[in-house]
Amino acid sequence: MTDYLKIDRLLGMLLVILGFNTMLGWLLRVPAMVEIVPGLVPMVFNTGLGFALAGIALIAGDRRAGTVRALIGYAMLLLYSITLAEHVLDATLGVDMAWVHQWYNYGNTRPGRMAPNSALGFMLIGAVNAAARCVHSRARARIVVILTLCILTIGLTGLGGYLLAPDLLFGWSRSARMAVHTASGMIVAAIGIWAGWSASTWYADTRFFTEAGKVRLLGTAILIVVTTTVGLAGFVLMQESLEKAIEGRLLSVVQSRGPWLATITRETVQHARSELRMVEAVEAAVPLLRPSPAGRPPLAFDRAARRLLAEGYPHVAVEDANRHVVREAGEFEAPAQFVAVLDKDGTELVWNGMPMLRVRAPVIEGGQLIGHLRLDRSLQSFNRVLFNVATLGETAEVSACVRQGGQMVCLPNRQHSRPYRLGLAEGDRHRDLPMEYALRGKAGVMYTLDYRGHNVVAAYGEIVPGMGFVARQDTVEAYAVIRRALAVGVPIVLLIALGGAYVLYAQTNPLVTRMHDSERRADQAAAEIRTLMNAVADGIMTIGGDGRVHSANPAACTLFGYADEGLAGRHVEGLIHCAVADGRSSGDGHAAKHQLAQLVGRANVQVEGQRSDGMRFPLELAVTAVNVEADKRLVAIMRDITERQALERKLERMAQYDALTGLANRTLFVDRLRIALARSQRLQSSLALLYIDLDGFKQVNDTKGHHAGDELLLAVAQRITAMVRRTDTVARLGGDEFTVLLEDVNEAGRNALAVAEKILAELQVPFPLGAASVRIGASIGVVVQNGAGPATDIERIVQLADSRMYLAKQGGKNRVIGP
Repeated sequence: MTDYLKIDRLLGMLLVILGFNTMLGWLLRVPAMVEIVPGLVPMVFNTGLGFALAGIALIAGDRRAGTVRALIGYAMLLLYSITLAEHVLDATLGVDMAWVHQWYNYGNTRPGRMAPNSALGFMLIGAVNAAARCVHSRARARIVVILTLCILTIGLTGLGGYLLAPDLLFGWSRSARMAVHTASGMIVAAIGIWAGWSASTWYADTRFFTEAGKVRLLGTAILIVVTTTVGLAGFVLMQESLEKAIEGRLLSVVQSRGPWLATITRETVQHARSELRMVEAVEAAVPLLRPSPAGRPPLAFDRAARRLLAEGYPHVAVEDANRHVVREAGEFEAPAQFVAVLDKDGTELVWNGMPMLRVRAPVIEGGQLIGHLRLDRSLQSFNRVLFNVATLGETAEVSACVRQGGQMVCLPNRQHSRPYRLGLAEGDRHRDLPMEYALRGKAGVMYTLDYRGHNVVAAYGEIVPGMGFVARQDTVEAYAVIRRALAVGVPIVLLIALGGAYVLYAQTNPLVTRMHDSERRADQAAAEIRTLMNAVADGIMTIGGDGRVHSANPAACTLFGYADEGLAGRHVEGLIHCAVADGRSSGDGHAAKHQLAQLVGRANVQVEGQRSDGMRFPLELAVTAVNVEADKRLVAIMRDITERQALERKLERMAQYDALTGLANRTLFVDRLRIALARSQRLQSSLALLYIDLDGFKQVNDTKGHHAGDELLLAVAQRITAMVRRTDTVARLGGDEFTVLLEDVNEAGRNALAVAEKILAELQVPFPLGAASVRIGASIGVVVQNGAGPATDIERIVQLADSRMYLAKQGGKNRVIGP
């Protein structure tokens, strides 16, 4: 649930940033903030406001600020219902904030008005926010889920719709197209809303949605969304192919008319200059430009002019160096309404009731230009060829324009019978017409609103320097094929989507039901197993093929000092140290797993465990191998045997040591004597046995009590122990009888007697008992065994020492009898 909440809040913050960025962009008049990418349809102010509100609602959530989210939802419902009503009624109801958008003309005939699908999407977002606050029935829960999927569908189809360009298909203004970043924001909002209700309690409530029901509902809805989106993508690809064909056809018109005009111009100029040479018109024009004192009449020019007029040139004129007409012949020339210079020699294309090509030939005298001889030639096929749009369609138009005085002056075409002028309106200063690009010497294809306010696709370029040429066609006509395909294809796609959803539901419903039942039974079995594992006092954990703990019950976590689930993912080498000598080093957990694998099938193996604080403890282990899919895992059942070992050691000590003095008892003494005799034979060394019986102990025990007697025995044990080496054994055989086993004794007889005398002297020193002290003695029998001699029976050595001790006691006590 935490992950869902993080996604919810994160996407909400993204929407808030997108929304406020757009609103600030309009207020600060920064195109980049509202377009994101230059050339894209911008997001209007109210769209930014919608995303800001949607983001705040996501951040607020259901639990802490459900009322705030509901109020935002109702506000969005009201605002964007009015916007949608504006589209339906084709009216302005005062919510578009047109005044904010006046500074930037992006082709929207209704400044500030969002696309209708955008308004519908925000209405659905508002409805979800209003309804999600109190979901108390299955019907409302399903409505919330379905509305969320509808928002996602609007976003996805909005992206496809932008590429499909409905404004071009149907001739609407570009406000009818959802912006790319608006569509992306819708998708983000849908995902954020989904993340919000996916983490809610009502979505997890099995009264509203079982797991099988979620699979059926979401699977069916996703199929419809995907099928619709894919179908729309098919139309987008079809439109892209059509666009390339349309653009190629228009470009070919632009690119072919320029060479044709150049050819006509070149041929006409060559013919005109050839005629001028033949009639010697240039020589005849010199007297008119340099008149003689005699004032000869211009008879030569008149004869040449008559011959040129007869050759089909309707007008002949002589111009001075400033191009002022000095003399002319032919039809009266009306002022030219259109003039375009075609080459550096001054050849012009003019229109003064009809298209004319004006050719100039320089008149030179003495190497100096004194004027021009000008011929006008009508172009009969000009309009038929240059403005031919028969292959482009009914709405096609071809324009040829030049720039004059800050305006564009254009030749007549099929829509205009006379030259016409185009000027950019004040609001269009941020958008250029195709002809503007052509007059700058650029060439290409663009989709735009033309000077009539219609959506067109236009190819543009220069046919001669300074003269722009544009071939355009209304997109309504150009995309008629796609429009007809949509009229047939969209219902088919919807039918396929609905039919596929029905088939999917019918086919998957039994399977999903069985899967759900099987999963429920598996969950119940897993819950029972977990309950059993949690109730078991022994630690249980599974180890994967990588040597890491896959799972562990609470007892295992407690055993190693970790919190619940704290063992999962840890290397087993840091937890269990096996006493398996196979030469492997544990560095990545595999060696430790290998050692555990060697214990499979062996019960109650004792190893060392290591707790989280580094402390090691004894562990009893049983390992079993199981196969889980392709992974071979080990199951280890273990228990801490620290207390048991302590008890065993205690019992062992009780069996081998005297409970009062802590000295070896008779059993341990006999065992050590056996070992000492064997060692003596093997090493050819000597040992000595001292058998000690206290003198006067019974009197102390009888007069001062058993407690005082015990204290005295303990003190005797301490003094005897202090008189011998650490390697020697001091034992209490029972009552007041003690033995001392001396191993590896040099000069065994003498040294053994010396040790016995020391012990005797020490025992004769008074023993403090409470406020008083007591004096006792001891009778000691000594036996020496030489390793070089024959082996001696243990009982015989003990009996011999015991008999010598009795001899010492019968001889007057407090003495030592040895060999």
